[in-house]
Amino acid sequence: MSFKKKFHRIISMFCVAVLLLPMVLGLSVSAAEKRYLGYPVNLLIGEKLPVNSFVDEKGKAAKIEIAEGQYTLITYWASWCPDCQEELAYLPQLKEVLKDYPNVKWYLVDRVDGQDESIQSGSEYIKKLNLGLPVLYDQNLTFRNAIGIREIPTTILLNPQGELVLATSEIIKSQGNLRAMLDYATKGRGKATEDYVSKNLLVSDGSVKQSADSAKKSTQAQSILAEYAAAKKNTTILNQQKSWLAKNGGLTGDLGDDLRIYGAFSGVQGYEQDAKTLSAAIIKKYFQGNKLNGTVSLSDLNLEQISKLGVNGLADQALSVVQKGYISADFPFYYTQYNTKTGKYDQGVVDMTESLLTVYHLAKQGKVKQQTLDWLSNAVNTNGIFAKYKKDGTPVSRYQYETPGIYALTALIALDTGEKSLFTQSVILMEKSRTFQTTSESNGAFSSKNSDKALDNCLPLLLYASMEQKGL
Repeated sequence: MSFKKKFHRIISMFCVAVLLLPMVLGLSVSAAEKRYLGYPVNLLIGEKLPVNSFVDEKGKAAKIEIAEGQYTLITYWASWCPDCQEELAYLPQLKEVLKDYPNVKWYLVDRVDGQDESIQSGSEYIKKLNLGLPVLYDQNLTFRNAIGIREIPTTILLNPQGELVLATSEIIKSQGNLRAMLDYATKGRGKATEDYVSKNLLVSDGSVKQSADSAKKSTQAQSILAEYAAAKKNTTILNQQKSWLAKNGGLTGDLGDDLRIYGAFSGVQGYEQDAKTLSAAIIKKYFQGNKLNGTVSLSDLNLEQISKLGVNGLADQALSVVQKGYISADFPFYYTQYNTKTGKYDQGVVDMTESLLTVYHLAKQGKVKQQTLDWLSNAVNTNGIFAKYKKDGTPVSRYQYETPGIYALTALIALDTGEKSLFTQSVILMEKSRTFQTTSESNGAFSSKNSDKALDNCLPLLLYASMEQKGL
């Protein structure tokens, strides 16, 4: 082992010791530091680079060229970094992928701090690799500090407008991994996920299986898929839903699911009569006497769609029931169910997917409490958001895990409330469970501990469609 390698090994061991020291001493290391280590923390999805000022190997001013129709891939590296060395070793085979993506330009940006790395040392190292990619030098770490890079290598992908689409600190090791990232940007974020859902979860009759190897169906995932189809104007999926309803009595049997499918039909030209028929069926089954009846799930009270039904006073009644189901300022979410006969709320365990659906419906009406947004922002920055809680805000130990569906909903809420940081953080957390590998049958799929894995794949689809509608 060379002296240089021994030195880097010692440095690595020292860094590990520094990370472990707080644990040994009983001090806390924030979950946010572990969760976001390596991501450009000052650059949000949809934002342009705040700094585009570099130098070339001769020290002359240079920049990343943002051209019309061109996607830009940036690898931030240093010659002394073992992980960077590993990724750069894969580049000769990786760059072959660019032949199939002529609208992608790949830049290598060297971390030049004047101590561990100089333009000379970086230039000498990269020339030996003969990669044939443009190399820029981040002198004095101006770029690194501006966008908040914490770990190298870091890969950044920009759209033709120069806006952030994706960032990762994972080492890119295969062409399939790189292709999946480039497809995500160039073909649409949801394309691979839609392909996975269509092939593995969506049944020809329009129903949706809870997982690829399950016979159980999820009407909740089915209705969310219908919303996605409406946003994408996907008439194939919408026609499947139309056919499914016709064969199953005209309703799913769940108020929330039926309202979502109604909203999907009412939002696409050519399905007006289907929406009208479904509207009448919903009113007849769920709103006898033009009011809420029996035990109602708050997450089913889709305020936007209820208002479209045209039943006098019903939307106001639904909003009142939701708002009065607010738990507390300490745990600013909503109870799961309301009994219209007793006027009481079920104060048991709070399912966060259901409660966040309630918050999402409020967000669409501009009625989310700031305490709720603050709680969500703090949670994604610290311990994360878990599947179920007690009403005092304590996680239920058995359900103390995160799901992509939860973060898809958090991101949807952030989109509608303008919480840009919460939105980016939620997308990052959601996509930690996404497969980016074109050679895998699960490419685009989201892994989940939930039994209803379809829900955790369809909610991200709905988010991707909403992002597209907002130009992200």
